[in-house]
Amino acid sequence: MAALSGVDGKSVIVTGGGGGLGSALAAELCRLGARVVVCGRTQAALDEVVGTITAELGPNQAYAVTCDVRDPGSVHALFDRAEDLLGGIDGLVNNASGLFPVQAEKLSANGFDAVLKIVLNGTWHCTSEAGRRWLAAGRKGAVVSVLTPYAWMGAPGIVHNSSAKGGVLAMTRTLGAEWAGRGVRVNAVAPGWMPVGGTDVLAGDPAVRERLIRSIPAGRLLRPEETARAVAYLLSDDADYIVGETLTIDGGHHLSKGLYEFMDEIPGR
Repeated sequence: MAALSGVDGKSVIVTGGGGGLGSALAAELCRLGARVVVCGRTQAALDEVVGTITAELGPNQAYAVTCDVRDPGSVHALFDRAEDLLGGIDGLVNNASGLFPVQAEKLSANGFDAVLKIVLNGTWHCTSEAGRRWLAAGRKGAVVSVLTPYAWMGAPGIVHNSSAKGGVLAMTRTLGAEWAGRGVRVNAVAPGWMPVGGTDVLAGDPAVRERLIRSIPAGRLLRPEETARAVAYLLSDDADYIVGETLTIDGGHHLSKGLYEFMDEIPGR
């Protein structure tokens, strides 16, 4: 654990923490010694995540705060509450997302806009709120946004999400360069297919799952805790010289043709 020592004792906000990857990220960060506020729109889901972490690790390790990342006012209130609970914020994980497979010609304007508001606007609202507070206080901080390889590759059936994630990629690089000299680091991770959340649904059919795994050079799906530990590294002091980067964790999938081949299997395509 020495390589992740920098995350021990840190206070972190995880958006989209009510289930799927967000809950896995929150739990693993807590296991590595961080104290975490999980946020999302549904109190019951957040309470369940915090209850599970508390049962494993004890009290005062994780807290639930409702927030709609699409609303700057809600984000501001989230950070106020998180600072009260944690005594300050050291890191932010932008995990809130939206995805439903659909052919581009069938995607409505409202559908496209809804995903952009969560993924792109929501990431900006949270990142800018964190950055402004850290810069004003002269305090170091780290942001890690959750992307996917199709943020720069594209993929059929998800033009809304890939467009939004592509915007977050540009945001990561821009703010990484702009804020690094003042102690605020902005980076991202791009995980591959995992058996959590939307990925579990898309890979739920045994035949499709087998085809997916065959298309991944590493020969298996990504484990959620592997993503969490990559996030922990980028949040940690060990990553102090990493700025504006995206760490891809997909077993080499983006290096093969498998991504495009598999996207044709998704329901709704």
